[in-house]
Amino acid sequence: MQFPTTSLLAVLAASFTAAEQMKINYYSNNACSAYTGQVDVTWATELYGGGNNCYNYHFSNYANIANCYEDSCLCDFYSGQNCAGSSVGQATGSGNCVYVQNAQSFACYYT
Repeated sequence: MQFPTTSLLAVLAASFTAAEQMKINYYSNNACSAYTGQVDVTWATELYGGGNNCYNYHFSNYANIANCYEDSCLCDFYSGQNCAGSSVGQATGSGNCVYVQNAQSFACYYT
C-alpha cells in the first residue's frame, strides 16, 4: 500500500502542530495537592516572538505548570476573557502553585 508524499507530509505537519508543549493542572487548595483537572497546552507561542495565544478558560482556584516539554514554560492568567483585564498570576515552570481563582483566560509561552 502506497501513500502519496503530500498525504504523508500533511499528517506529519498536523502531528507536529498538535504536539503538547505543557500541561496546566488545576487544584482546589493552595498546596496544589487536591487535583481538580488539567489543560493540555498545544497552542503556546515562543516567548516574545509569537502571536496571540489566549485561551478562555476558568476551572479552579489554583494552577501550576505540571509538565513543560520545552526548555522553559511560562503562563500568564488574566481576570478577563481574551487575556484582557488585570494579570492575576503567572506560572513559571514545574513545581509552582499560583492563585488563579478569578482568572477567566490565560496565555502560555515557551523558550
